Amino acid sequence: MHSSNKALIIGTGFGSLYKSIYESMGWQITTVDIADPNADYKHVYLALEAGLAHWDTCHITTPNHTHYQLADLCANFCDIVFVEKPGVDNWKLWEELLDDHPATRIMMTKNNQYRSNIDQMYEASQEGNIKLHWINNNRIPKPGSWFTTKELAFGGVSRDLMPHMLSIYQMLEDDWLYTKPKWTRIGQRWILAQCRGSDYGTVDRNGTYDVDDYCTIEIGRYSLHTDWRSESGDDIAVHTPAVSFQLGLCPESAYQTMIKIALEQKNNDDFWLDQRNKDLWIHQILDSLSDN
Repeated sequence: MHSSNKALIIGTGFGSLYKSIYESMGWQITTVDIADPNADYKHVYLALEAGLAHWDTCHITTPNHTHYQLADLCANFCDIVFVEKPGVDNWKLWEELLDDHPATRIMMTKNNQYRSNIDQMYEASQEGNIKLHWINNNRIPKPGSWFTTKELAFGGVSRDLMPHMLSIYQMLEDDWLYTKPKWTRIGQRWILAQCRGSDYGTVDRNGTYDVDDYCTIEIGRYSLHTDWRSESGDDIAVHTPAVSFQLGLCPESAYQTMIKIALEQKNNDDFWLDQRNKDLWIHQILDSLSDN
């Protein structure tokens, strides 16, 4: 990889992580953010008007309801498009996105699959009952913002944290493609008036809170549980009968490995078929939660 490689980053909040990664790789970077005065451009169209017409990779890190429109646009100008979880509104839209852009490689960001100890997790998970937990004591993301508005986020913790657990499950269970949940439990425990200062942003008292804030999926011998505010302490780990693997925030190295492998496999159709299957399966599981 050399300086002629170009990355497009849309959304400079979480996108700053990708900016740091590409800077360390010596890439040329274009940032787009309508609200950031330090971004290179306010909109992708302005970058195109300035003469930029192609990027090797694109990262869409904007609010959930903008993902589809941006991915559909950027797939025309980028070789690989990474869309942050939870992807788009539903699995049919995700399938449509891929089918409309057969020459572009598109994947939902599944950074946890590239943790350096994922093989150890796999070995330890081959027997017994496994718990995949992302339980927070009090980390509701910016209560009252788009994060807690169903129209904009499609859901709450089920769209924020459960995709991480489902992507790890795919790495631990060989038959993930052919499995379906035995049962699920999803609901809203809190209302905006009950939200106090969260570790993940202040409360907008004039905003909206109409999303799920806890979600459990039982699938085979695996129990996947996510919670924004349990008030019983943090439990962010993969628990196997023999050992627990603490997760915490995913290390930057996992994101970098994900990017490098995607680039190395750009012309490998089998790799991208696997990504398609994984992303559609996750979308379908999330869609099924809305029916309960």
